[in-house]
Amino acid sequence: MAKLKIHPLPMAKGKLPRQAVTYMVLVSEMVDHYIYCWYIEGASKRILVDTGMSGEAFAQRGHAGEESILSPFDALKKIGTSPEEIDIVIPTHLHADHIGYAHLYKNAKFIVQKAELEWAYNPHPIFKRTFRGRDKLLKGVNFQIVEGDTQIVEGVRVLHTPGHTPGGQSVMVDTEKGKAIICGMCTIRENFEPPEEFRQYAPVIAPGIHIDLRDAFASLIRIKEEADIVISLHDAEFAEVDTIG
Repeated sequence: MAKLKIHPLPMAKGKLPRQAVTYMVLVSEMVDHYIYCWYIEGASKRILVDTGMSGEAFAQRGHAGEESILSPFDALKKIGTSPEEIDIVIPTHLHADHIGYAHLYKNAKFIVQKAELEWAYNPHPIFKRTFRGRDKLLKGVNFQIVEGDTQIVEGVRVLHTPGHTPGGQSVMVDTEKGKAIICGMCTIRENFEPPEEFRQYAPVIAPGIHIDLRDAFASLIRIKEEADIVISLHDAEFAEVDTIG
């Protein structure tokens, strides 16, 4: 079995209403929000999960208070590579904060679920605002379309985990410490480890933003059951972590 490592690379930080990540839980609170990309070390190809987005660009989309931490160039330089050298990008989904720097990865194939790409170009009116600027964000991106769970390279597999979006995909990585899964939905640790007062009702909390609440709940259950290490996409805990696995 491959023994890979994951490097969290924080791109930006700010705060979001809790209800954006935890459905109907303490909705009036604000929570720390980080935008990451994730570099997989040791695979046969140079693989990045998500591209992230600058804090300024995210703020321009209505999320006041976001600020940048690292540029993609500085983030990848820390681990000895650059955007031009990335072979594969796996966007967990096509919301802007996960694909905002796509234009920098000119030599990479972008692995995307068929359902996700179709949704990005033809979203329900409720979600059109989420995909504003889509044509500019996705212009020139070299998409490789998959359907369902798919092996990418040895030790790296995508799992179709819908609910947050139709074609959301989580990324399972074989590490020395077990199977790490980068969650394909906008989540924090509490989605997988609810406070005690909520745990009596359910083992997970669905994401606040979703197209199908029941699918999102089922996908979180699947991730929790199959992962030895769960990586929630926006949790502040990974901002100070160099390596996972």
